[in-house]
This record gives sequence, C-alpha cells and structure tokens, in this order.
Amino acid sequence: MTEQAFTFDCQGDALLGFLHLPDNPSPIGLLILVGGPQYRVGAHRQYLHLARTAAASGIAAMRFDYRGVGDSEGTYPGFEHLGADIDAAIDTFKARLPHLRGVVLWGMCEGASAILIDGVRNPFVRGAALVNPWVRTASAEAQTYLKHYYGKRILSPNMWKRVLKGEVNLLRSVASVFGLVKQSRAKATATDNRPYPDRMAAGLRAYQGRCLLLMSEHDLVAREFEDVTASAPLWSGLIKAPKVVRIDVNGSDHTFSSEPHRQAAADATLNFVRDLAASEV
Repeated sequence: MTEQAFTFDCQGDALLGFLHLPDNPSPIGLLILVGGPQYRVGAHRQYLHLARTAAASGIAAMRFDYRGVGDSEGTYPGFEHLGADIDAAIDTFKARLPHLRGVVLWGMCEGASAILIDGVRNPFVRGAALVNPWVRTASAEAQTYLKHYYGKRILSPNMWKRVLKGEVNLLRSVASVFGLVKQSRAKATATDNRPYPDRMAAGLRAYQGRCLLLMSEHDLVAREFEDVTASAPLWSGLIKAPKVVRIDVNGSDHTFSSEPHRQAAADATLNFVRDLAASEV
C-alpha cells in the first residue's frame, strides 16, 4: 500500500488531496467527504482510519479538503454548495486511477447531505454511503429534543425522585419544554424557507444507484433524520426503497468515537463497496 499527497484544481483554487492505494485496487474507489467544520482527517482520525482500512482491503481511497478548509485554498462554499468540489475530486480520482469504473461517495453528517444535494448527480458515482445524515432545521431540532430527550425524562422514575429531592429545577425544565414546543410549531412554515432537506430528498429520489444508510444508536442527528424522513411527504418511501440498505451501529455515538464502533462502520462500508465492485465484473 502506498499513500500520495497532491493538489488539484477547483475553479482556480488548489485543493489538497490524499490517495491511499493498494497494490491491486478494485474497480470501485472510495471518496470520503468531510462533514461539519472539519478537515480531511476527521473526528478521532476517522477518515484516515477508514481510508487506510479500505486500502488494506484492496479498495483505493481518497480524502481531500474542500475549498477554504484545512490546507486548501479559497473560501468554503458551505455544505449546500459543494458540487464543484466533489466533481473536481472525482475527476482527479479518475485521472490518477484510470482503471476505476466508478466511486462510492462516503459522507457523515453534512457530508452525507452534500452527497444527496450535489454528489449523486455525477454519473461516475456508483454508490452513496450516507452516515447519520444532517437534516437539521430549528423545527426538526425542537421536535427531536421533545420526542427523544424530554419524552424519556418525563417517564423516568429517577428524574421525578430528583425533582422531589430538589435536585432538578422543575420550573426551568418546564419553561424549556414550552420553548421547544413553540419553536417546533412556529417553524412549520420556516422549513419551507430552508429547502436543503427537500433538495436532499429530490437527489435521492432521482439517483438510480445504491445507497448504504449507516446510523448510530446514540445520536440525535440520526434520530432527527429518522423523524424527518418518516413524516415529510417528499421523503415518502425513499428510505425503504430497495436501493437503500440500512445498517445500525449499536451503542455508537455520532462520530463512532470508540474503536469497535469505528471498525464496525468501516466494515459495513467496505462490504458495500465490495458488493458494488463485484457487480462491475
């Protein structure tokens, strides 16, 4: 296995990329997209771990910094506008490995959102690995807290014991709940002014390739995605479509911060890429 650092052009800015190359790469490569305010290494060095694990398994992997992030030039366009960065990275991956027949895009959180908004439109994309996709709006966030946080607390005998002992400020908690209820109701129309989740749904509906949906057990971002996709009409039927395979990583947090969970996420990803590669033979 070898590793290469290089720069490539994206609309006049130099982006930094890294390739992780096995001796005999499979026909499908893995392109890792950063999510959130991070650079190419990722939280807990997860992207580096994933890329090296992929290369050790015979799958070429590429990581890179978007414009304005890490060691790349330019101004960060925001996760809703990464089409040019993704296309430039795919073109570079193809140019450096001419034998490739396609790539799998792997993205966590905002990276997964960027894949559905812009990435899956590239015809070289054979698969999309979506990890705890980010669909947060103020309304969805409030509803998620009410359902998955306060809902459990209200039913917890231990919480009421703490209230009776004076260890919990009940008035403050009630005020917080009412604030969230007000926020969740008020944003029913505001969601229409923040259309990126709708653009994600449209991207997934139009995409004809296969998707891996990788979800953490202990993650409000993942729960928020479940709630939005289960209730919003534009997402109707999309997550349960035959092209989408869901795998849950039990016990994991949002970023797979423990080694067993990080490895479980990598194993699921590599199996997904291998299945796609087998279909290319």
